[in-house]
Amino acid sequence: MKEIIIWTTISGLLFIVFLTTLILGLIKKRRPIIIISLITLLFVFGSASWTVYLFINKSYSKVTTMLKQRTGEEIYIALFDKTENKCVKVLNHQDQIVPKIDYAIWLHFETCPDELKRILKRHEFKGEKVSTKGWQTTGPLANDNWFRPEILGDSILVFIYNKDEYGNGQTIYSSLDSTKVFCKEVLD
Repeated sequence: MKEIIIWTTISGLLFIVFLTTLILGLIKKRRPIIIISLITLLFVFGSASWTVYLFINKSYSKVTTMLKQRTGEEIYIALFDKTENKCVKVLNHQDQIVPKIDYAIWLHFETCPDELKRILKRHEFKGEKVSTKGWQTTGPLANDNWFRPEILGDSILVFIYNKDEYGNGQTIYSSLDSTKVFCKEVLD
């Protein structure tokens, strides 16, 4: 950013020099001063072009960094912090890249009961045992629908944490033995 400001300042000063020499050359009707002002104008175009290039290059770098997709492990750490248990294995994930459009983070992972207990201690979850009979969950991808908590068994544990009245929060679907988990985090 500092570099862009410096080059913008240089371009501005060169433009002032151009205008000053052009006006001076026209007033005194001296061709060499007008030629110097036109040469200065070339430097203005050069420095302004370099400034635009720097701006586009830095903007592109920032945007690509922001839109870089996270790995399943990075999403897991963002949602639940680092774990000391080595039993976590992320099987599938879909990140929320653009809020409002991608309304949720979807995660499917294997874990151990101790890790699930640690996750559930992070918020005030309301939990219940639920029958999955007749469920047909739709997840993040219509053609490749891997987000299907109903495959965890005839009955599963569902834990819900609501952050606010707008539907933001987490829903965790766990097998009864707490080893297979689906998680949906809505943050809009």
